[in-house]
Amino acid sequence: MKKGNIWVVNETSEGSLSLITKETMSKARELSVDLNKELIAVEIGFNNDDIARESGYYGADKVIQVNDELLQNYNTLGYAKVLEALMDKYDPAIVMLPASHNGRDLAGRVSANKGVGLVADCSSVELTEDKKDIKWIRPSFDGKLFCDVRILSEVMMATIGRGAFVEATRDESKNVEIIKEETKLKAEDIATKFIGFEKSDINPLLDKLMNSKIVVSGGLGLGGPENWHLVEELADALGGAVGATKAATDLGWCDKDIQVGVTGVQVKPDLYIALGISGAIQHTKGMENSATIIAINKDPDAAIFNIASYGIVDDLFNIVPDLIKEIKNRK
Repeated sequence: MKKGNIWVVNETSEGSLSLITKETMSKARELSVDLNKELIAVEIGFNNDDIARESGYYGADKVIQVNDELLQNYNTLGYAKVLEALMDKYDPAIVMLPASHNGRDLAGRVSANKGVGLVADCSSVELTEDKKDIKWIRPSFDGKLFCDVRILSEVMMATIGRGAFVEATRDESKNVEIIKEETKLKAEDIATKFIGFEKSDINPLLDKLMNSKIVVSGGLGLGGPENWHLVEELADALGGAVGATKAATDLGWCDKDIQVGVTGVQVKPDLYIALGISGAIQHTKGMENSATIIAINKDPDAAIFNIASYGIVDDLFNIVPDLIKEIKNRK
């Protein structure tokens, strides 16, 4: 296997590749084509033959598989030791991990141990015009600004935020070469003991928001919590989910879990309706990839109109109540 390739370190969820891993894989695939590099998936775990094969279905050219009972559950010391050894042996150019709790933990540990540059929670990854460097774009100041960060070390590491990229296409006809690597781990290398796993309940509002094809979101233009029912009624009439800006959730107008934006949930529904939302970058970066965006705002200069597919310049209170009635009548 060539040196200097692009790696994606897998993360699993309920026996399959996690959504954020599939999203990371799609961007890594683009980079591998643009830079003429191989895309390598790194699968660390136990009894993980199926996951290794699945990595190929989502775009990996090769898979490095480590199968060890000591790695059945994520632990910092074991996973870091294994990943560092693999990097020493194969010398990748870029290592990308999901910006999950475990991905952030692993990336930070390996970066510090190996002295490798790391950019956390990237929302965009772009090649420079000459293709000699990579722009690692990440939010800062609570998502109000985005930084273009460059990595100076030979090996680059980055964690990728959920929803930053589209999910890679699955192709089960693809056969992938799997390179099996042994570990020299011992129980004393782990220093922790896995006791059990308890799955927490997901807020049903959040679950619906993440999976709905229609999202109706509200912002400060609603004026106050007494008008929030308009967002909920329109979403209900359309069979969609409710979202909100950070400002609306911070003021307590609605559940914090339904915040759409860089520091909230990133969504890509077929239809996104923005009610009274100005279009701050913190919010738009979380929904700009929606297939169709409709914005209703009385300010003709509102930034939301720059990304909207259709815009209505009017007071939302003149539009939304009648719109709800008309949708219900047509049903």
